[in-house]
Amino acid sequence: MGFQCQQFYIKDDRCAMKVSTDSLIFGSYVPISKAKRALDLGTGSGILALMLAQRSAELQIDAIDCEAEAVGEAAENAAVSPWPQRIQTYQADVRDWQNSYRYELIVCNPPYFPEQLVSPQLTRQLARQGDTEISDWLRCARRNLSAAGRFYWIIPHSQRESRAEHAQANGFHLRDELLIFSTAKKPAKLVIQGWQLQPATSVAVTGLTIHAGAGYSAEYRELTGDFYLAGKSQAEQG
Repeated sequence: MGFQCQQFYIKDDRCAMKVSTDSLIFGSYVPISKAKRALDLGTGSGILALMLAQRSAELQIDAIDCEAEAVGEAAENAAVSPWPQRIQTYQADVRDWQNSYRYELIVCNPPYFPEQLVSPQLTRQLARQGDTEISDWLRCARRNLSAAGRFYWIIPHSQRESRAEHAQANGFHLRDELLIFSTAKKPAKLVIQGWQLQPATSVAVTGLTIHAGAGYSAEYRELTGDFYLAGKSQAEQG
């Protein structure tokens, strides 16, 4: 299995968690700004690292995951992409990772389904439930983030308040949120939160609806259109 983007192909048959609209929204939304170095925590197939590389010609990206098969597949995906020299993959635990330099941007799609039944497949269980605490991910982000850097994660909307409390307890300040709705008639299912170590004067809260009618919404196509093969005109049902 795999997913063909405009400028790269993602193979994800050996990776527990497959490419999804969640990843495409996340990788499209995260502000790149003037970041020179980025860290992808729990990279999986490497989709986020590749999306960041496509969006910024100057960005150097380190991508880590604790699962050997995921790291191997992420490395293969990076190697055949247009940016093999700008993406480095490592098998590492977030509880241990620390580089000699700090990152201006850190992204994280953490395990966030602890309330669901445990998967009989170990790798999928690790990807969904994880074996680390949320504070481990936050501590890793904090010790590797530059003073003016930004940390982004995507989480279920139902965990919005509880995870915000964890982030604040680890010294982070919320700067922006994107609420993600499947349709306009349903409550938000996911939220992307952006954090920084500097106090924020205000928090920007915006929303995104994925589906409208029989296809994707215009706002979804506009956000993710640089990655779908059909571009911003893509209208197939997701």
